[in-house]
Amino acid sequence: MAKKAHAASGRPGPAADKTGRRARVIMAASTAAVALTVVTATANGAVAQTGTPGSDAPKRIGTAPRVPAGATVTGATASGTRLHLSVNLAPRDPQSLADFVTAVSTPGNAQYHHYLAKGQFASVFGPTRATIAGVSRALKAAGLAPGKVSPDGLSIPVTATAAQASRAFATGFRNVRLKDGSTDYLNTSAPSLPADVAASVTGVVGLSSVNTVTSHHTAARRAGKTSSGSATVSGRGSRTVTANAYTPALCADFTGSGLADGTDYYSPGKLAGTYGMTSSATVGAGQTVAVFELENVDAGSIAAYQSCVGTSTSVSTVYVDTTAGAGAPATDGSVGVESALDIDDLIGLVPGASIIDYQGPDAASATDQNVLDVYQRMVTDDQAQVISTSWGECEAVESSATANAENTVFAEAAAQGQSVVAASGDDGSSDCYRATGSTAKAVDDPASQPYVTGVGGTTMTGSGSSATQTTWNNDTGGTGGGVSSRWAPVVYQGGVATTTKRAVPDVSALADPHSGYPIYLQDSSQSSSPLPAIIGGTSGAAPTWAAAIVQANAGTACQANGQVGFLNNALYTAARSSYPTNFWDVTSGNNSTYATGFTSAAGYDEVTGLGSPREAGLTTALCAAKGTAATGASTFHPLSSPKRLLDTRNGTGWGLSSIPTTKPLVAGGTAPVKVEGVGGVPSSGVTGVVLNLTVTGTTGAGSVTAWADGTTKPSISNLNWTGASQTVAASATVKVAGDGVVDLSTNSTTHLIADVQGYYTSGTTGSKYTALAPARLLDTRSKVGISTTTKISNAVVSLKVRGHGGVPTGAASVVLNLTATQTVGGGYLEAYPEGATRPTASNVNWSATGITIPNLVVVPIASDGNVSIYVHGTSHVIADVSGYFSTSGSTFNTVTPLRLLDTRTTAALGSGKTLALQISGADGIPAGVKAVVLTVTVTGTTGSGYLTAFADGGSRPTASNLNWVQGKTISNQVIAPVGSDGKVDFYTNSTTNVIADVAGYIG
Repeated sequence: MAKKAHAASGRPGPAADKTGRRARVIMAASTAAVALTVVTATANGAVAQTGTPGSDAPKRIGTAPRVPAGATVTGATASGTRLHLSVNLAPRDPQSLADFVTAVSTPGNAQYHHYLAKGQFASVFGPTRATIAGVSRALKAAGLAPGKVSPDGLSIPVTATAAQASRAFATGFRNVRLKDGSTDYLNTSAPSLPADVAASVTGVVGLSSVNTVTSHHTAARRAGKTSSGSATVSGRGSRTVTANAYTPALCADFTGSGLADGTDYYSPGKLAGTYGMTSSATVGAGQTVAVFELENVDAGSIAAYQSCVGTSTSVSTVYVDTTAGAGAPATDGSVGVESALDIDDLIGLVPGASIIDYQGPDAASATDQNVLDVYQRMVTDDQAQVISTSWGECEAVESSATANAENTVFAEAAAQGQSVVAASGDDGSSDCYRATGSTAKAVDDPASQPYVTGVGGTTMTGSGSSATQTTWNNDTGGTGGGVSSRWAPVVYQGGVATTTKRAVPDVSALADPHSGYPIYLQDSSQSSSPLPAIIGGTSGAAPTWAAAIVQANAGTACQANGQVGFLNNALYTAARSSYPTNFWDVTSGNNSTYATGFTSAAGYDEVTGLGSPREAGLTTALCAAKGTAATGASTFHPLSSPKRLLDTRNGTGWGLSSIPTTKPLVAGGTAPVKVEGVGGVPSSGVTGVVLNLTVTGTTGAGSVTAWADGTTKPSISNLNWTGASQTVAASATVKVAGDGVVDLSTNSTTHLIADVQGYYTSGTTGSKYTALAPARLLDTRSKVGISTTTKISNAVVSLKVRGHGGVPTGAASVVLNLTATQTVGGGYLEAYPEGATRPTASNVNWSATGITIPNLVVVPIASDGNVSIYVHGTSHVIADVSGYFSTSGSTFNTVTPLRLLDTRTTAALGSGKTLALQISGADGIPAGVKAVVLTVTVTGTTGSGYLTAFADGGSRPTASNLNWVQGKTISNQVIAPVGSDGKVDFYTNSTTNVIADVAGYIG
C-alpha cells in the first residue's frame, strides 16, 4: 500500500500547506470566527473440467508487491528491521461460510437474521485447532515465533526481523523511496510455505510497509472570505461554543454565519428530513456504531459540536497497534478532520447511539497489517452493530494477501449481523490517480469488497420534497465508482448491475462540500479553540448511511425481526421489489474526474449505485420478518400457455422494474427472476416452478444454473451449449424459496430467456404425477403417430395423447420428451393444448442444419385428448411420453440440487452399456419414491447416440431421453421412474460421459 498523509483527498489545487496536504475546508463564518466476496469462487457447471492433484513442493502464496509508480529502489532492507506480520488462515469451510452469510442476509430465507452469537465464529467457521496448530508448527520450524491466534482463529501474529522473515518465507526485501520522499520496504517475492499448510493460508500480511491508505474527505473554501478571497477567522484566542438544548438545527456558529441551511450546508435535521430519517435526541438509543480511523481525533472539537447541537452522545476510543496520544496531534486543521466528520455526522443523525472510535496508527506510517488489525478488532469485539469506514486505497495497488484477509473478516462481520459501509473514494472513476498517477478506471477498497456496502457521493440542493440530487463531480472532487478488477460478479447485483465484475458503489448520499457537513476542527494557527467548518467527500456519505442503518436497527420492525446485518442482499432485493419507494434515484452527472468514467442513469449505475435512502420504505424492506419458505409434498399446476418471465433481449423481467436493459447476461452474472405473483403464478405458497430456459446469441461454450434465491448456488447446470451463435433450450424444475425468486446464472455471456410452464404448491389442490415407462407417441421419421415420413416444415402436428402410451382419459397434463432431429437451418418447436392459441414461447430451439436436440415439456391436454406441436422451420420430430399429471398419483418434493453422477471422475459409459444410479438415500430422498426429477447431461460424446433412463429392474424402453450428434454436449430434464431397489438405469448406445443432477422426487 505509497503513503498518503492525512490530506483532504480531492482534485489537485493551486495551494498546498507546508506539508503538501491540501487544506480545503469551508470555514463557517460567525461573530467569533470565519470560516474522510470464498466469494470469487464460481460453481462448476455440468461440463466443467476436473482439477489435478497439487505438488508436495513448497508453494508461494499470492504475488509479490509491485514497486509503486514514481518510486525508486534504494537498496536492500536492513536485516534487523522489525516486521509486524500476520499469517492469515482460511475458514474451515469457506463455501459453508458464504452460504451462511447468504442465508442470514436474504429476505425470505428461513435463516434470515439468525446470526451467530458473539464469540461463536471461531468454533463454527474458524480454522480447526489442528489447522492452527499445524501452521504454527510450520512457522516455528522456519525459525519464527508465532503468537496467540486471533479470537476468530483467522490470523496468527508474528514479529520478526527482515532477516528472519526472509529465511522463513524465501523472499528478499528492498527499500523504495516513494514520490513523496518517504522510504518504505517491500518483499521481492511472494511468501513461500510448506505445501501441507499453504492450502490453509490466504496470505501473509505485513511483509511490505508500502501503503496508500487515505481518508476520503474533501472540501473547498466558499464563505467567510476577505476581499482577497482567502479564508479568515475572527480572533485567534480561545472561544466557547454556547451549549444548546437539543435541536435538529445548529447553533449560532453556523446559523449566524451568513450561510443558509439546505443550501450552503445541511444541518442534521435538514439532512435527516430530506432522506426521510427521524430527528430526536434519543434516536438510535440502544445501538452502537463504530468508526475506523487512522489519526488522532480532537476531543475538544467533538465536545464543541455536541454543545452546538445539544447532544450528549457517548464517544469512546479503542486503540489498536497504537496508544493514546501517539501520532500527529489533531491541531493543524488537517489531522483529525476525518475523524471529526465521521463522528459529528453520526452524533447529529443518531445522537442516542453510542460511538466507538477504533483508532490505529497514523495513516502516514500505517502498514497493511495495521489496517487489517483495526478491522479485525472491530469485528472480533462485536460491540457495534454498524461499522463505518471513510478510509481506503486503490484496489489495484492493494496486495492480494490483504484483500483476501479483509474479505474473510468482513464475511465474519456479516455472519455476526454487523453492517459495514465504506466510502467509495473522491477521485471519480480513477481511484488510483493519487497513488500512482494513473487515470485508468479503478475502484477503492474496502468499498469494492463483496461483503461491504460501498457508498458514493451526490450534490444536493434544497430540502424536503423540493430537494434535488445530482452526481457529485466538481472542482472539489468526484464520487468514486466503477467495476472491480478483483472480485467476481456478486449474486445480489444480478439483474441490476450487468457488469463482468463486482460493481461499485452500492448506494450514495450527500458528499459535495459546497453544501456539505458542518463540523468543528482544531487549527492552532487560527485559534486555540475548535472552529466551525463545512466539509464533504464520500467520507460524509458513508456515516450518513451508517446512521440510516442504525435508525433502522433501533426501529420496532428490526427490534422484532433482527438487526439489518450485511446490507447488500436485502438492499438489492428492496430495489427490485419497489425501487422508487426505497431509493432516491440519481440520474444526472458522471464521475469523469480525471478521465472518462461512468454516467448516471435511471436505476443502478457505477456512479451513485442505487441512489440515496428513502428511510421509511427502506426500513420496512431491511427489517422484514424472518422468512419461511413453503415446504413439503407438492402438487402441480400447469399454465394453459407458457408465460415469459425473462428475456434479456428486450428487458422483460430484467433488472429494476420499469427500467429495462437489452444487455446479455455476462459470464458469471446472475439474473434473479421473480416467479411468485408473475405470469399466472400465485403470490405465495409456491414450492417449485417448471421453467423452459433458452439461450440465444451465445458467445462461446457455457452453461446455465438455476436455483432458489437466497440459497446456496449449486455446483450443477440445467442447460449446456458448446459454442458461439447457438440457440439452445432446456426445461428445469427449480425450488422456490421464501422470497419467490429464482436465480439464473451463466458462465458464458449470452442472452437468456425463461418461460414458466407451471408451478408446484404445497397442499392437494393441484395435480399429482404418475410415472410411465417411456413410450414413443410420435416419430416423423418412421410414421409413428403420423402417416408420412416427410420432415415437418412450418406446420402443426396433432398428437393424440389420452389413451396412448399409458396416458389415461383422466390425465390433465402430459410430460413429453420432444426431440428435433435432422434439422434444416434454424427453427423451434412449440407444444400446447390443441385448439388453444399458439404461445409465443418455444420449447425446443436449434440454430443450424443437422442438429439433434431434445427437451422435456409439460403440456396441458386439450378436451379432445390431444396436444399440438408447431414446427417453425424444417425438422423431423420425436415425442416420447414419460408420465402424466392427474387427480391421482404421487406428490412432488423439491430438494437442494445435488450432483449424483459424473462419469468424468471415473470412466465414460461405454456403447451399449447400462449404469445403475442409486437414488433413494441420496440428498435426503427416501425409500419407496416413484420417480426422480433429474437434469441429465452427456459430454465428451464420441459419436451420434441416445440415452434412455428407466427404472432399474424393468425392461429398457425403446424411447430416448437425450439424443446427440458427435462432439456435442447436451442436457435435458428427465423425470425417470425409480425401481423398487431405489435405482435408475442409464443406457447409452454410444460411448459418452454422463452427468446427473437431482432437482426433486415424486412419491
